[in-house]
Amino acid sequence: MLTLGAAGAGGSMTLIIFVVIMFVGMYFLSIRPQKKQQQKRQEMLKEMNKGDKVVTLGGIKGKIASIDRDNKEVVVDCDGIYLTFDLNFIRRSTPADVATTDAVKDAKPAKAEETTESKDDKVEAPAEDKAADTTEAKADDDAVKDDAAKDDTKEETK
Repeated sequence: MLTLGAAGAGGSMTLIIFVVIMFVGMYFLSIRPQKKQQQKRQEMLKEMNKGDKVVTLGGIKGKIASIDRDNKEVVVDCDGIYLTFDLNFIRRSTPADVATTDAVKDAKPAKAEETTESKDDKVEAPAEDKAADTTEAKADDDAVKDDAAKDDTKEETK
């Protein structure tokens, strides 16, 4: 009888250890990353300034016209329409100076690639187009002649 009681005590100890391991695992898998994400979001909201580009939770994009941190409100300029949102309703914010420099960097290489491609296309396109045009024109002429010949034979039989 004593041996049964001792075995039961060992089983409860492993159950307690298992439960503790589960709580520690849940902390590292869900609670800790969520807290880090909340801290990052709070830093983003604190660093927002007038003129920054923002996206709201509803998907509205615009620039910040004014921020009232006391009342936790932000006024967003969406192409001349001023909308007031709760500060926590902002999903993403991009500083104004970063947004303009990224747009300029992206625009320059795209233009260079377009001019390079268009020059190559212009050089190659006429040679290909002339050959294709003459082939298509001959095929169209042959088809018209065949249709005309068929029509003539129908009229003659009537």
